[in-house]
Amino acid sequence: MVYKICLIGTHGTGKTSLAASVEGELKRRGIDSRFLRETSAEAKEIGLQINTETTLDAQMYILHTQFAQELRYANQHKNPPTYNAIICDRGPDNYCYLKHNLGESPEALSMTLNHLKLFPYTQMYLLPIVQETIQQGEGVRSLDKQFQQHMDQEIRAFLNQHQLPCYELPLPQTQDPLRREWLDIIIQKTMQDLKNK
Repeated sequence: MVYKICLIGTHGTGKTSLAASVEGELKRRGIDSRFLRETSAEAKEIGLQINTETTLDAQMYILHTQFAQELRYANQHKNPPTYNAIICDRGPDNYCYLKHNLGESPEALSMTLNHLKLFPYTQMYLLPIVQETIQQGEGVRSLDKQFQQHMDQEIRAFLNQHQLPCYELPLPQTQDPLRREWLDIIIQKTMQDLKNK
């Protein structure tokens, strides 16, 4: 079974950079890994609206594409490429953006929760807001600080409401601007879990 890491949290916290670092470090340790990019970037590339101007079809596209990518790469195939681990830049937190902008959607919520039940992540990590400026990542998310903070609250409430197990990463030390502490936590946990499989 493929080890599934999911990085969640509000936008601008460094998920994309961290996911790429996790992929690289696991590969250096001989673990075939695949970093799955946030699907909102792809949605924007094809002309769909995201952030506060989003639409239902855009958000459903993001949810469906995210989960389809996970299913594609989390299955072991007879022919390469196959992976021992995948690192997901986002997951169920995508639903929170849909809810925030468009209201509750029973269909989208059911799809999200059923995906988590049928194809669970091995480990979810929640990234906190660290600094006053928003990291731009791939340049697709809003730079509105108030929107960032509001989404952080909504994601945390969603995790609590649905009792989703998640490890919250600690606020990094000021001398750790590259978030090496986060990378070390994830790598150590992943290597330990893979060793015990």
